[in-house]
Amino acid sequence: MRCNEISFGTGYCAYAIYLPWKVNFNGSENKCVSIDKCLLPEIIQLWEKGIRTTGCCCGHGNINMAYIGVRFEDMDKMKELGYKVYFNHHRPNDEDSFIPKTKLFYGESKNNGEWD
Repeated sequence: MRCNEISFGTGYCAYAIYLPWKVNFNGSENKCVSIDKCLLPEIIQLWEKGIRTTGCCCGHGNINMAYIGVRFEDMDKMKELGYKVYFNHHRPNDEDSFIPKTKLFYGESKNNGEWD
């Protein structure tokens, strides 16, 4: 199955990972999210720089749909890192989504949604 054949929100080409700012050693507030595998290295690099993401998508074959969402308080940090604002026609005045820097190739999905 190729990336562009994977429906949005299915998780078929994503990894489940805990948000580092939600992990609490006493067991409360752990939050696991799905991240498209091609964006995972970039997302982890942003987390290591203190950027808190709110969502992301590789676009599943459509480069114009790829974005990385961040918390409002981290928007200026993203701009300082050279990220360009992703225009969201549903929220035209917001600047909390950015165009990924990762080169997206949309190749073959290795897991195809099978998590055995």
